Amino acid sequence: MKFIVVGGPAGTGKTTLGEKLSEYLGCPYIEGDSLHPKENIDKMSKGIALTDEDRWGWLQVLSEITVEKASQSSTKTAIVSCSMLKKIYRRYIEKCATAANQTDEPIEFRFVFLHTTFEELMKRVGGRQGHYMKSDMVMSQYNIMEVPKDDELLSNGGNCLEFDTTGKDPEKVFTEVSEIF
Repeated sequence: MKFIVVGGPAGTGKTTLGEKLSEYLGCPYIEGDSLHPKENIDKMSKGIALTDEDRWGWLQVLSEITVEKASQSSTKTAIVSCSMLKKIYRRYIEKCATAANQTDEPIEFRFVFLHTTFEELMKRVGGRQGHYMKSDMVMSQYNIMEVPKDDELLSNGGNCLEFDTTGKDPEKVFTEVSEIF
């Protein structure tokens, strides 16, 4: 079973890439932001950054739902988008998904981490309409962001891929990422 997480701070193109990969791979896509509890959305709407404690329950729920969708999919694959800004969040997603797996099939994880400059994030998020994540929250995400490196990277035996989206349109990012899959 394959569990693909598209992550990075707000404005990197997680949703767009997740939707495109889902179509390309013929598998379910879960928008992680839609699974935030009301309390988290209220905090972010007020410009209050989420703490680790705010995120644990959300990460558990999205892990469980993604495993369920992957196990029910004919491709045995599912994609979820969520910020997964820290290494500890990526490990927690693995732990929760593994615990939720009710099949005999092991889970192959792929974490696709998108990142760009702070200025680019501000520009992208500032142009959004109707999203609870406002540009004043970008700094908090940018400041805690841990881009996968060293032993986390697929090229070094890990399960993470990192892509710099600076100056790239969504189609270019999709092309780069889809070549891996």
